[in-house]
Amino acid sequence: MLSNKEITKRFEVQLGTLYNWKTTKPKLFKYLQNADYNSDRNEEINILLEHYLKDIDKSFEEAEIEYLIISNLELVKIEQVEHFEVEFVKAQYKDIASKAEFIMAIYDRLSELNIIEKYILYKKIYRYRTLTEKPSIKEFFKQYIKSDLK
Repeated sequence: MLSNKEITKRFEVQLGTLYNWKTTKPKLFKYLQNADYNSDRNEEINILLEHYLKDIDKSFEEAEIEYLIISNLELVKIEQVEHFEVEFVKAQYKDIASKAEFIMAIYDRLSELNIIEKYILYKKIYRYRTLTEKPSIKEFFKQYIKSDLK
């Protein structure tokens, strides 16, 4: 548990503001007190997810991942990850007539992923979209893209 002094230093919050939050925003205050625990927990989860990435079946073509990146797909709620493929097709309604075969191939590949694989893929897509200097798609999504080697 972080002390008030540690909270003010880590989050650049005035001590007076912090004391005010203690009474007016008790949930936020409690969260800040436990920020070190929350950070450690998130780090553990990220380590597990990174380890899990090694076992993902590489089934996507690079062009399919690129299409997912540039698509207007936005998953607002975590519950939508379970139905990633459905949300993807809904977001492609304008292109479905002209690119039906390509879009449905992506749908099929997304359908084959379990919820953890879908979650990791979506998070990687989201993170890739926000990068200012973009690495190659092939390298960034190597866990999902088929290898050229047979």
